[in-house]
Amino acid sequence: MPTVLDRLRRRYETTDKKCPACGYVDTERNWESRTDGGRVVYRHVCPSCDASREHTFRLT
Repeated sequence: MPTVLDRLRRRYETTDKKCPACGYVDTERNWESRTDGGRVVYRHVCPSCDASREHTFRLT
């Protein structure tokens, strides 16, 4: 069963596809996530222009 964090990453993969820097629409869903126990960071690097964007959530 997917966790809440898995569902959130899937949401980014399905709704946040367009790069704000160049307009490229990434259909490969290459968002990655990592945690240090105190926060979760979702990160996407545009395969077209290498622009990076992140969403960070604190787990408090």
